[in-house]
Amino acid sequence: MKKRQKRSLAELFPGWAVVPLLFILAVNCLVYWGSGILTADIHHYDFTMNFDRAVPLIPEFIWIYILAYVFWAANYILSAQRGKDIFYRFVATDLTVHLVCFILFLVLPTTNVRPEITGNSLSEQMLRLIYMMDGGSSPSNLFPSIHCYVSWLCWRGLKGADEIPKWYQNASLVFAVLIIVSTQVLKQHYIVDAIGGVVLVEAAWRFYQKGNRHRIVEAAFERFNEKIWKQKEQAV
Repeated sequence: MKKRQKRSLAELFPGWAVVPLLFILAVNCLVYWGSGILTADIHHYDFTMNFDRAVPLIPEFIWIYILAYVFWAANYILSAQRGKDIFYRFVATDLTVHLVCFILFLVLPTTNVRPEITGNSLSEQMLRLIYMMDGGSSPSNLFPSIHCYVSWLCWRGLKGADEIPKWYQNASLVFAVLIIVSTQVLKQHYIVDAIGGVVLVEAAWRFYQKGNRHRIVEAAFERFNEKIWKQKEQAV
């Protein structure tokens, strides 16, 4: 029974995917918080448009916004089930978009004006908490939206996969769109932030679909994985 469980776990989450996924998590933290520190005393631009002002505040979407983190974790792990070739295209896309985000966060720091939350419903209290944890009255790193780009990549990385049920691919698209909508109606991002995130993913994904442009990323992580496994074998 235990052997079957171990095989199932290995199929669900292959060992060679652990290091790339942990690296992506570390890069995400460095890009978001690191750029925020570096641009703390720099003028931030506000890209608010009339469209953004017309979008209503809907606090109930906070639960979609929070569930995004579970969605990301699940789909990033599932992306490894497509095999190394597609997985490393996925990783290369993610790291490339993260790099572009970091550059834009530094050269074009952005902010917005958040609405005052006056109600005391559970959703409003949670939204108030998210605001407080995410920059308070001076949010930053808005363009492009990491929340939107990661959500879109979660769908794009599974689209057309024989290994993933079609219903789940469709559900991922729906949930990715809902997350993007949540960033708008919670006033966490404006429409230009969402469009920027989606466009970056589409551009990078298409770039790595051609030829073997992702091989340099694959080779780097595979060399690292090989060293780790050799060390484990020697330890045993």
